[in-house]
Amino acid sequence: MSMLAPSSAYDMQIDALVHESSFFKELEAKGEIHIDLSEPPSRRDLSGRGDTTYLQKRQDDVVPTTVSESETSSTSSITSAPSTSAGVETTSAPAIATDTDTNLSPTVVSTSISPSITVVTTPLPSPFDTSLGSNFTQSSCPSFFSTFLSNSTFQSCVAVSLLLQNSNSFFRAMRSATLLTQTLDSACNAPLAICSPLMTNLASQLIDADNCGQDFKAENALVSQAYAGLIAYEPVYRATCLHDSITGGYCFSQAITNTTNQADSYPYYSALGLSMPTDARPTCSQCLKDTMTIFAGYAQDTKQPLSNTYLTSANQIDAGCGAGFAELDIKIGSVDGKKSAAPPSLAGTARTITAAATVAAVAALLSFL
Repeated sequence: MSMLAPSSAYDMQIDALVHESSFFKELEAKGEIHIDLSEPPSRRDLSGRGDTTYLQKRQDDVVPTTVSESETSSTSSITSAPSTSAGVETTSAPAIATDTDTNLSPTVVSTSISPSITVVTTPLPSPFDTSLGSNFTQSSCPSFFSTFLSNSTFQSCVAVSLLLQNSNSFFRAMRSATLLTQTLDSACNAPLAICSPLMTNLASQLIDADNCGQDFKAENALVSQAYAGLIAYEPVYRATCLHDSITGGYCFSQAITNTTNQADSYPYYSALGLSMPTDARPTCSQCLKDTMTIFAGYAQDTKQPLSNTYLTSANQIDAGCGAGFAELDIKIGSVDGKKSAAPPSLAGTARTITAAATVAAVAALLSFL
């Protein structure tokens, strides 16, 4: 007796009224089973008749499809049906794979290609991603840094104002337009209504006597830069999220990657309290004009580092781009902006040197990355 494998068997519906004889009905009534013990008939060779078609269950739910040999070899993958036991020949027509919930036969022809996509996730840049060092007066100061840097809400804000001076990972991201754009996308998608108050609160806690107050008074460079970056979060956020109306790209990305005029990046550092070098002449673009308009508004707040740098930078830009390019008629607190446009003091000169040194250090680092 030959058995068909389950994958090759077919459920055939036979009309009992037509195929059952009265003899079988009589056996059914008596409850008897007769077994034929005689030799099975010899296997018939149908190849000579050219008849190679066997009974198969009709598949009403499959749409007939013709797949050419070239299409099958280039865009299709075929899986053979499981082989049957010896002595039984079966053939089965391939069924085309579709997107519908149909019952498919074991042989499948796929006419679509599902590409394999590898997604590489690059961590976003983070501030103070190198050792904080040990140059602190209070042991509580580095502990406070570790606490706020590990805060998930703080991390989700992607504060570019803190990345500008103190992030090696951000310096590396600036080497790639793609990575820089991804960083700015994340930074600009952060909710300003949540992140801005958070940064202001962290700045207040930073200079508290229980945290880094003594180091701030001692003008510890790391603490001073952290404070400026936290306070300047909002103006830097608004400026770095500006888009070029012509190219559609980020103004900041275009400025920071402009190798023909390094001065294009200087205005962004002025938001951190770093004045531009006196001979700097940024490109007179709409991006620069829009950036200075944003900074003009925040320069009126005496708590912002821009209150110490904006007017000097605006005068320099007007000298190169024409009168009125950057707004000068502003008041810093109760002080008239025009009267405050005098040459920078010694402290201002020190900040100017620091600004130039900062940008030069970034450029030098980028050349080796």
